[in-house]
Amino acid sequence: IVWRQQATFGAIADRYVQYLNNKYGQDITVIFDGFPDDDKKSTKNCERLRRAAHFSPDVMFHEETVLQYTKEKVLANECNKKRFIKLLKKAFQKANICVQQAVEDADLTIVNTDISVAPQYDYGRVVALFGQGKNKFISLFLKHEELLNRAATFLNPQATTEQVTEAEENVLVALYGGDPATQNLDELRYHSFVKAAAKTKFNLARLPPTTDAAQLHAMRSYHQVQTWLGNEKDPLKWGWMHTPSGLFPKKSEKDPAPESLLQCISCTCKKGCTNACGRRKAGLHCSLLCKHCIG
Repeated sequence: IVWRQQATFGAIADRYVQYLNNKYGQDITVIFDGFPDDDKKSTKNCERLRRAAHFSPDVMFHEETVLQYTKEKVLANECNKKRFIKLLKKAFQKANICVQQAVEDADLTIVNTDISVAPQYDYGRVVALFGQGKNKFISLFLKHEELLNRAATFLNPQATTEQVTEAEENVLVALYGGDPATQNLDELRYHSFVKAAAKTKFNLARLPPTTDAAQLHAMRSYHQVQTWLGNEKDPLKWGWMHTPSGLFPKKSEKDPAPESLLQCISCTCKKGCTNACGRRKAGLHCSLLCKHCIG
């Protein structure tokens, strides 16, 4: 929804109501994320901090307040977002639109609502990895029942970290075109790199993850699945760490490639390195090989 300058917040909320009615008709349910008071204990905190990285003013507004900032600037502030959700909920309820707000993460509430209306609508929700389409992920499980059984490990509340990480590695090796029976992720990553290096241009992000990175990802994924299932797990034992800003994902402790190879990668930045820097994109610090920044 485009927020028109000089419109009131009440008018903006009415546009959301109009959009929902026009697109979805009757029997609409809108589900909002929740925002816990002690968000430093939340595994969602780091993502919310990332989204709010740029300074955004705290705006006090009500239905009659005229918009003075862009939509992006208003919603980048967590307090503004809470106020706007409160305003939207009021407008939706007035229009007889069902509104729910999760305690924290709306995903479980959305899934439960999806299940309750499944006989009426034919749709699903799947999360994919970078460079790997959702259809490929679904097809993998449809073709290989044994991989689906491995993935079921994430539903087991008694699963160990070893069982979880092994299950994820098997699935990821198959997803990236390898053979789980004979290859691990690091071997597959090396062979994928050799093939990609022969091309004139390739994206390092499309390589399979390292075993170390995949293990941490598996642990966090398991923690999230168990949270959805209502099983409380200690995030510090499942891929998260405490920081002054709250819970953040643990970083991989191993290099993404041998040190000798990493030192061969240089950037061509002419002034100062930005987010477009080749080494930064690869998660590396600049080295003496870099033409202008020389490390």
